Amino acid sequence: MQRWKSVIRKIRQALNRREHQTLLLMIVIGFSLIAGIGVGIYRNWTPEEPVSVTPQVSLDELEAVVQERVQSVIADFYPWVLEGPIQLVTVEPPASVLPEPTEPKPVTAPEPEPELSFEHLIWPVQGEIATPFGWHRHPVYGDWRFNAGLEFRVTDTVIRTVLPGEVVAVNSNGLETELVIDHGSGWVSTYRSIKGIQVGPGEKVKQNQNIAFPESTGLVFFGLTHNGEPVNPQAFLH
Repeated sequence: MQRWKSVIRKIRQALNRREHQTLLLMIVIGFSLIAGIGVGIYRNWTPEEPVSVTPQVSLDELEAVVQERVQSVIADFYPWVLEGPIQLVTVEPPASVLPEPTEPKPVTAPEPEPELSFEHLIWPVQGEIATPFGWHRHPVYGDWRFNAGLEFRVTDTVIRTVLPGEVVAVNSNGLETELVIDHGSGWVSTYRSIKGIQVGPGEKVKQNQNIAFPESTGLVFFGLTHNGEPVNPQAFLH
């Protein structure tokens, strides 16, 4: 007992020394690091899974299993296949109604243009003829000029279409405005010195339809052409 007490006393004296305390602290730290590294390695270590051994199947056994499964599916979902022999049927495509590329394209006859009747050609305005069709001497300048239509001194405030047709142009040169209507079959009528035009290009018009108003001068030009050649409208106005 005395010897044990003497050993404990010597250990205490050794611990009380500073250099011994430092050495002991380093030993404790070293053991702690070693213990921590060991714990980390143990936690990260993944045990190997046992390798499963797949039993080897021969090719004949595999074919037998597949054939058995196919027969089972056919018997469950397609029993009519097993009832009798299968007969192949060939489906023929329907006959094409479209012409073959070698056939000529069918030609569609153009629709005939409606014939115009000049028996009831109305006057475009109410009034009297101020300047007739053809050559005339200008009342102011005294020279000879050709009038390709009729110039009316109007007494009404409305200008009408003389025939049904389609408006093809509305032109203006800054001094007067011109309205052109195509009546088909080569016939075109022209109106000048007008304002307040109520129709536009591409618009269909009827006979005796209000299309414009005369200018403040009270003079309105009306022209009629056939295939681009001027025609005397007075021969058709009744």
